[in-house]
Amino acid sequence: MAVMDRAVRAGIRHGFRRGLLGGSQAWLAVGAVAVGVRAMQRLAARKPVVVTESLAPGEAILVRHLPPAEE
Repeated sequence: MAVMDRAVRAGIRHGFRRGLLGGSQAWLAVGAVAVGVRAMQRLAARKPVVVTESLAPGEAILVRHLPPAEE
């Protein structure tokens, strides 16, 4: 995924510099697509599971790490 992230980052950077600031419509389109890809990546990212529990005196919890369920 690192190659994809670098490509999206470069698309946004070049799209902004060469498209928005430089006036190139092609680079502006590349930047817009890259921003759309980045937005989709963030929407599709898994959110961490956070649990908050109140414990009474003498109670305990057991924390285990299980592999994520395959979809």
